[in-house]
Amino acid sequence: MLRASKGKKAVLTFHAIGDRDGVGSAVALSKYFDGATVVTPDFITNNAKRMLAYIHQENAVSTRFPDDAEIVVILDVNNLFPLGKLADKIEGFKGEVLFIDHHALHEGKEAKGALMFNTEEYNSTSSIVYDVLKELKAPITKEIATLLLNGITADSADLQNSTPHTFMQISEMLEISKLDYSFFINYFRAAIPARNKYQVIKDVSAASVEMIGDYILVYGQAREHANVAADSALKLDADITVFWVVSNTEASISARMRAPIDKELSIHLGVMMRETGKMLDGNGGGHACAAGAYGPKKTAAREAAEELVERIKDRLREVQKR
Repeated sequence: MLRASKGKKAVLTFHAIGDRDGVGSAVALSKYFDGATVVTPDFITNNAKRMLAYIHQENAVSTRFPDDAEIVVILDVNNLFPLGKLADKIEGFKGEVLFIDHHALHEGKEAKGALMFNTEEYNSTSSIVYDVLKELKAPITKEIATLLLNGITADSADLQNSTPHTFMQISEMLEISKLDYSFFINYFRAAIPARNKYQVIKDVSAASVEMIGDYILVYGQAREHANVAADSALKLDADITVFWVVSNTEASISARMRAPIDKELSIHLGVMMRETGKMLDGNGGGHACAAGAYGPKKTAAREAAEELVERIKDRLREVQKR
């Protein structure tokens, strides 16, 4: 489909609050088409903006969906629900629609007639796009390599959910981009304000910690970034982490697990998050070891998170009885 669509007017987009994987994979793939526009449903994260600024592509993402588009490629998501205001636009789109994603299938609004490429064999959408561009024999420039390298590292939980193929890709892209890996990582870590780091440390310090058998579970409420708190607790040697946060517009819950515990416990956090998302009147999903849920029902945030924690505890107790 992509090979036949090279000369078409393409729109590439991603989930709301576009991160480095969604934005990076979309901007990188947009370079393949003769005429393409990258559109965000709302806005992109500060780290995604910093990524684009590094390659001098600050204006690579638009908020306007062109009326003359012939094909839409949706990256880093596998249904219309997380596309916010673009969902209705794409649902009524008369041209071709293609999803490219690496998460467990989320329950949500589907685009009728859309094609889907979705596999959890990859740790990021950027990893998929890198292989797609190579298959298409498209040139992979220094800028494209930098974008895709961003997406892969941002979605890899510090490379813990990487495969041998992932490391081969990273090696190739570091060579193409002429970047040193330590510089690459520290460039984005340095962008985090001290206040944010301070709050994350406080969130993790105030969290509940339980040991069930040989597994350590950490969970609690975050003030700003549940995903960062969950990641940080995992780095402190927790085995499973769950954090929730309530913003002005929605509630969100993030969970992380140290691989290969998912296989030891037969737990898939992405699948478990589907039910959690429903409790928030929203959506949920993700990977076996990294997943999230969000929705507008802010009053249900604590209940939904604690229900998820209890389901995880039940599974841990079952394992101890073996």
